[in-house]
Amino acid sequence: MNADALRRAPATLLDDTARQCSVTYERDFLSATEATHWFETLAREAPFVAEAPVIFGKPRPVRRQSCGYGEPGARYRYTGLERVATPWPDGFAPLLERLYDRTGARFTFALCNLYPDGDAGLGWHADDEADLARDAPIASLSLGAERDFAMRLRGESRACLTVPLGPGSLLVMAGATQRHYVHRVPPRVRCREARINLTFRVMR
Repeated sequence: MNADALRRAPATLLDDTARQCSVTYERDFLSATEATHWFETLAREAPFVAEAPVIFGKPRPVRRQSCGYGEPGARYRYTGLERVATPWPDGFAPLLERLYDRTGARFTFALCNLYPDGDAGLGWHADDEADLARDAPIASLSLGAERDFAMRLRGESRACLTVPLGPGSLLVMAGATQRHYVHRVPPRVRCREARINLTFRVMR
């Protein structure tokens, strides 16, 4: 992806009309000041807990930590874990409105992940759990350290897309993307800084 293209807002990273899948990227969705504010606020106040996803029937502790934010009663279950929504942080309402303006979706839950450093990553997966509204967009807001985001078609071995997600950036996966593609956050060994990522979702 050309660096100049990534500076335009938003850029289309994937336009798979045959499968009704699309991915867009907006590098400066938040200003630098806003991105710093939300990173520091969440790093200080978010109720992060350690993750031990169930892989091949066994819990596997990982360095990543997570928590959930959202509407009362919202919960998200994935890989043997459950995250019950804590109320949206104070001052979040304008951000949710901006997300609605960009995506047309009223998000009811956000999974908040803390990657303490570049050794923490996330393997290939799709956000296609039964708790999620089918084909609703998923908006990924990045804060803190820049980390790569990769995608590939299901059944393929090579990534068709890799893009660095910087602080304050917004990546939106829309349409049937979760049914046809998988994505991951690969480790970045030389990164010693933390990253916080919020993935906004529409729950059933």
